[in-house]
Parts: sequence; C-alpha cells; structure tokens
Amino acid sequence: MKAIILASMAVLASVSMTSSAFAWGCVAVSENGTYGYSYKYDDKDDAVDRALSECAKRATTDQTCEITDCSEDQ
Repeated sequence: MKAIILASMAVLASVSMTSSAFAWGCVAVSENGTYGYSYKYDDKDDAVDRALSECAKRATTDQTCEITDCSEDQ
C-alpha cells in the first residue's frame, strides 16, 4: 500500500511541475490499497470528489476510500 501511495504522490508531483498556474490534486486510498487521484483542478472540492470517485470505481462495495493527501501546487 505504501508503494501505491508513493507512486500516486510521484504522479501528482510530476504533473504539478508541468503547470504554470495553481491547481489542486488529491490522492484517495482504501484500506486494501485501492487508489484514485486527481490533478489540475481549480477547486479543492472538485479535486477531492474526483479522487474519491476514481478510488470508488476500483474498490469493492465493502471498501471505503479516504483522502490521504491534497495539495495546491504551481
């Protein structure tokens, strides 16, 4: 699970470096390691919703996804 979180963080970091404007990105992870992420969102709530939605698409019905990181990067 740690590897998935670290890989997701690396994706967020690399994507955020290519943008010149501030944008939100989030990572959501379930207890068994299912994940979802978002990037380049103008609004934090939209970034959170997208990350949770992407995680939920991959998770089973008995898994709960939670936001583990959200940041606004340039």
